[in-house]
Amino acid sequence: MLASDTVRSDILDYLITQEEDFYGKLGLLEFLGRIWDLGAMPSTDYQFNNAYQDIHQHCVFNDDWDKHYLFYTYLELTKCDDTIFFKFLETCLHPLVLPTGQKQKEQANAFNDILKRDNFVLQTIAQIAGKPIYKVTSLKGGVHGNVKNLIFAAKGAKPEIVFRDSISNDIQIVKNAENCLIYYRPISESGLLWTDLIAWWSEEQQLTTLTKKEQEIHLYKRLYASLDSMPEQLLFRTYFEHFKPLLGDALPALIPQVYLHYDPYTFNQLHQGKDFVRQRMDFLMLFSNHDRIVLEIDGIQHYSENNTAKPNLYTDMVAEDRKLRLAGYELYRFGGYELYQGKGKKITTDFFHMLFRRRLIQK
Repeated sequence: MLASDTVRSDILDYLITQEEDFYGKLGLLEFLGRIWDLGAMPSTDYQFNNAYQDIHQHCVFNDDWDKHYLFYTYLELTKCDDTIFFKFLETCLHPLVLPTGQKQKEQANAFNDILKRDNFVLQTIAQIAGKPIYKVTSLKGGVHGNVKNLIFAAKGAKPEIVFRDSISNDIQIVKNAENCLIYYRPISESGLLWTDLIAWWSEEQQLTTLTKKEQEIHLYKRLYASLDSMPEQLLFRTYFEHFKPLLGDALPALIPQVYLHYDPYTFNQLHQGKDFVRQRMDFLMLFSNHDRIVLEIDGIQHYSENNTAKPNLYTDMVAEDRKLRLAGYELYRFGGYELYQGKGKKITTDFFHMLFRRRLIQK
């Protein structure tokens, strides 16, 4: 378990001492049913058939099980899998449970004061009717904040982008907007899947009369057209040829030519004309709002000009890499030369197999 026994116990003890019920506006059984399939769980009271009937008898009809017995003995919240424990905490903060955003914030702060000892935190990932939805995330890695304004797949002249509102991070493309794609939809905590991109693309391009396969091919061709080099094309093509049949609808989207630093106009003014080294990433994968993978394919332009080695280019590149990693991104580099060789496909498939195993997408 990643969440320790002591942290779990301290949170449960905090809930036990509160005057208000942890299940808030929901009934107890409705609350617990969002986390466990109570009807399929075996009864520990031999006169009943399942956990639902147990809890109804001892916590609703009668009152002979207190919170301590329910949490520690019956539900075993100090021993269960992390996913179950975290889902319990997230449900405690759900808008259907707590009546106001202020109550949610107070409860989240109390949980976080304890969770941070194990390097976890409850963060807002979305909203329902203006109230936040919380998700437990790790403080050891990942990017804080949510993805917004995903600008990608530029072909031809690159887009020129400025901030319309620097506080809320609203942007405006003032030139060459027709050359790039912009994904405005929120990224779920399960990440951005290939099927999500297809659904968005079908709506954007009004392709609803086409079959899903035809929609997929249409999007694939548009993304492929944005790729600058043969190594990028090989990696992109190999990814879909190998992993689409393997993972189907669970395939994470491999997003090409993604803009990370947007604002050449503003930054030219603020930083005496010095532009950011990395305005664009070769590929981005979003396994969640916070779990972001950057793939870079290095060609000769990364370390030379006119076939002459330029140490300053390499220095700028690795300095930007450090910034990305410190911001919480995972960064993996491929040499363009290695993908040119006959082993390029194997290098690509081996890498993604290992990446997916780490994220429990593949066995």
